[in-house]
Amino acid sequence: MAVTGILCYSAAYFYFVRPKPVRLDPSGLYTVQPVFQSARSSLIRLFRPGVPIDQEFFPWRWELKRFQLGTTNLAGLQQMRPFEARVVGVGRTMPYNTGISTLSMKLQLESGELLEIRQPGASEEMFALAGRLMNTRLYEFPQSWFEANTGR
Repeated sequence: MAVTGILCYSAAYFYFVRPKPVRLDPSGLYTVQPVFQSARSSLIRLFRPGVPIDQEFFPWRWELKRFQLGTTNLAGLQQMRPFEARVVGVGRTMPYNTGISTLSMKLQLESGELLEIRQPGASEEMFALAGRLMNTRLYEFPQSWFEANTGR
C-alpha cells in the first residue's frame, strides 16, 4: 500500500513539477528552478517538499547545460521546424578590427531550452526587427522571423 502511494506521488510529481531555466536578473544569468504546472496552492504545497529529493537523486535534470542548445545563425534557424519561443535577449557587437556588426539573439523555447543565434553581417532591418521582438512570445518562430524580415 505504501509503495503504491509513493509511486502515485512520484508520477504526479513528475507530471506537475518541471525544471526550467529562469532568468535571475536583467544581466541574463539563468538558474534552473522548479516550475509547477498548476497555480493551485494546495498542489504546490504538496509537491514543494519533493523538489530537494528530486535534486538529490536526479541532479542531471537540474543542470543548466541540459537546457542550452548550440549556437546557430539565421540560416540554421530557417532550417529548424516551427517552434514557440520568447526572445529574451538581443545584442549587437562590432569588433574594431572588422567593423562588421553581429546580431546576437537569445531565445527561450517553450520546452525551456535556450537557443543563441549569432548572425555576422546583419542588416539594420534585422537589428530593428530583433529589438521589436524582445520579450514577446512568438508562434512558429522561424517562419515569423523570415516573413517579417522579407516584408511579407
